[in-house]
Amino acid sequence: MTATDETGGTGIPEGQAPAGRDDPGSGEDAVIARLDMLADLFRRRLQDDRVKSRALDELSEQLRVATEGPFRQYLYPLVRGLALVIDRLDGYAGADPGFVTSVRDEMLGVLEDQGVDQAPVLGAFDPRVHEAVQMVQTGAPPGSVVQVVRRGWRHGDWVFRPAQVVVAAPDSETR
Repeated sequence: MTATDETGGTGIPEGQAPAGRDDPGSGEDAVIARLDMLADLFRRRLQDDRVKSRALDELSEQLRVATEGPFRQYLYPLVRGLALVIDRLDGYAGADPGFVTSVRDEMLGVLEDQGVDQAPVLGAFDPRVHEAVQMVQTGAPPGSVVQVVRRGWRHGDWVFRPAQVVVAAPDSETR
């Protein structure tokens, strides 16, 4: 007999049934193999998602640096100079204070248009945006800002000049 005669042309030796027809365990094996394949596919896709997520995070950071970089490099000296001029205009007590106030307000508008705003000064002392220049005994709660000596400036979360403030000291009895 030839090889074809032994298998009857089916590729399966005579006397043996094809797998999965008469063998009750072969169906379970197929399901297990399919589950293993799907689990492997899931792991590969999860790994691919992690790689893509890391790449997106890196690109986001590069974009943030690219957008903040020009401000910090080129606009910071200009904004710092404008802030000093605004400080001088705030202290101006000469003739025509209305004109000076108008110029100061226009400068503040230009800064706001560029995303620069004043650091908040109300409430409790915050070392991220405040610089304490003095502590005084007052009736205010300890640690609260009682006076602004010089405005602070920030661009987004970046504070490039903290506000100089006077802070309420704790009562001498509680020390």
